[in-house]
This record gives sequence, structure tokens and C-alpha cells, in this order.
Amino acid sequence: MTLQAISKGFEYYKKFGFNFTVKIFPLIILFGLVASLGASSNLSEGLSNFDISILLINNFLISPLLTIVAIFIANDLFEKSNRDVLVFYVISWKFLIKILVLSLIYSVAFWIGFFLFVIPGILIAGLLLFVNYFAILEDKSVGDSLYLSWNKSKENLVQCILMAVFFWFITILTIAILFSITNSYRESDEIPQIFTIITSSLAAYVQICLVCFPILIFFKIQSPNKIEDGI
Repeated sequence: MTLQAISKGFEYYKKFGFNFTVKIFPLIILFGLVASLGASSNLSEGLSNFDISILLINNFLISPLLTIVAIFIANDLFEKSNRDVLVFYVISWKFLIKILVLSLIYSVAFWIGFFLFVIPGILIAGLLLFVNYFAILEDKSVGDSLYLSWNKSKENLVQCILMAVFFWFITILTIAILFSITNSYRESDEIPQIFTIITSSLAAYVQICLVCFPILIFFKIQSPNKIEDGI
């Protein structure tokens, strides 16, 4: 099932990827632009109030909005609803607090579990794989989203864990490659801002594509209303 979702995800990206990219492009660039504003900081000297503000804006505002809008756009493309993309940008704000809370719960649970011999973190990642989809596409509460994801994932726990591992492997691999490219500059001051914008945007784009294609498809494959096979 995991391989089926990944394979179908590539097929759907091939068909809808350009349309999806154009619609989500403003938020992707905004994420990269904001990230670049604090990228020149010298960590050895500590973070300034400005750097902290940038991190908070990107992680607690732009990133959740990006997740919400992207899932709505991808789902709309899959169902061939062809709604105006501005609708998703407008309604996404009402989901912001809910997705932010779920992201914090997921992150804290995952990293605590990860540091407790790795396996608990991977297990938690698999069990909470679907929280955002229940919260966004079915407008469930935080508690209901956690409960429904937990129960749905338990039905195919091994497959959910494999999908979570795939997500984190691609995410970490992408960040590692971009970091190695950035490391070619001897000093952080030498890195052009446009380069930082591009690398930050690309990292966010890869991650959001994983969320919206293989994982969203994986979620819908197991749902009563499956996506159409007419690719």
C-alpha cells in the first residue's frame, strides 16, 4: 500500500505538479524570503530578537498556512473541483491555530520519542501521520484529529510507519544536500541572499510535495471517498 501511494503520488505529481506549484508558489517564496532574513546570523554570537521573531513567524505562521493551503489545493486537484485558489488562501486562516497546535503536539511527541531510542519516535510519526488531513479536509477538532489518526493508523500500522520513514528520509536527505551546497561558502556572509531564498524555498517545497502527494494519496486510498484513478 505504501509503494502504491508513492507510485501514484509520482503519477499525480506528473499530471498536477505544475498547476499545484503555480498555486502554492507565493507561500513557498514567502517562506524562503522570511527564512533568508535570519540566515546570516552568527550562531556563536547568539540569536538576536529579530532572528527569534523570524523563526517564530516562519514556524508558527507561514509554515502552518503553507500546509493548510497546499493540502486544500492538492485535494481540489485530485477531485477536479477547480475552485478558485484564492478561496483556499482566505479560509486557511480559520484552521491556523488548530494546525499549529497539532504541529506542536506532533513535533514534541516525535522528538521525545526519537531521543528515546529512535523507535518510539518512528512509531509516533506513523500513528499521527493523518492528523492534518482530518483537521483540514474533515474540519475535525484537535482532539478528534489525534484520535482518528491514531485509530486509522493502527489499522495499517506497518504501512503508516513506512510512509513516515519515507517522508523523514526524503526530508532529511534534501536538507543535507542543500546544507552541503551552502557549506561550500567559507563564511555565512558570503552566501548571496537569493541563494538562501532558493534553498529555503526548495526545502519547503520538497516537504510540502511529500505531504500533498504520496501521503495525502495514502490517506485517501484508505478513505471511503477514494481519489479517481483516471490519470
